[in-house]
Amino acid sequence: MAPSGPQTTATTDSNAGTPRDREQKYRRAREVLADAGWLFDDFVNNEMRRVLTSDPDDMTTREIAYNRARVATEVKAGLAGLVDEYEADAQLHERREQLKEILYGRRS
Repeated sequence: MAPSGPQTTATTDSNAGTPRDREQKYRRAREVLADAGWLFDDFVNNEMRRVLTSDPDDMTTREIAYNRARVATEVKAGLAGLVDEYEADAQLHERREQLKEILYGRRS
């Protein structure tokens, strides 16, 4: 049976696109988290409240609310992962450039 839910793949050189595409995705993800990150949290809280306050016999409502909260949490985590990965790659690139300058000196 195939797993349900969104599928995530690690960003590698083969599926990352151009550096410009990665930077645009990074900027968009950071912007969404900065402007609407609280919205994900409120949505999850409301859905979990629905799970807790629903009739215990109404499994359909409980399951739908739980799944919606889970997906919203995964989306927010995916956006945060994009931001973290891009920033880590930028720091690594900067460090490599510094090491090149130290080892080989500045080249004009």
